[in-house]
Amino acid sequence: MEEGIEKIYLKKEEVGLLINKLKKYSFDEFLKTDHYELSLLSKGTDENELKVIYSKFELIKLIMLRKRKSGYGNYDYYYELSKGNYCLFAIHFPEKGVPELVNAFISNTIFKNFLKFVIKKYGRKMI
Repeated sequence: MEEGIEKIYLKKEEVGLLINKLKKYSFDEFLKTDHYELSLLSKGTDENELKVIYSKFELIKLIMLRKRKSGYGNYDYYYELSKGNYCLFAIHFPEKGVPELVNAFISNTIFKNFLKFVIKKYGRKMI
């Protein structure tokens, strides 16, 4: 199975439904994967900063559904931050059990530039 972006959600209604799915959980309820832990260390991300950002659901401007090589999918939630950069939370919602926080980090990339790239490259997958 090939890994890649399956769908991109930009419409307010679709994004709202996926945000509601996220709102059911606090940051501390997620299972943290090894990849998440390694990402924190390698990128020097402050987990306390992620906890503060997580509950600011109004900052979510883009959501992508990503399929992994192993076959499962996760949602990438992109929060546009005040300095113009963004924060990503990659979360897998299994059919049963507790959701997994696959990755989370703050990017120094300007969100609007990133969004232009996404639209150009994956526009046909937008919902």
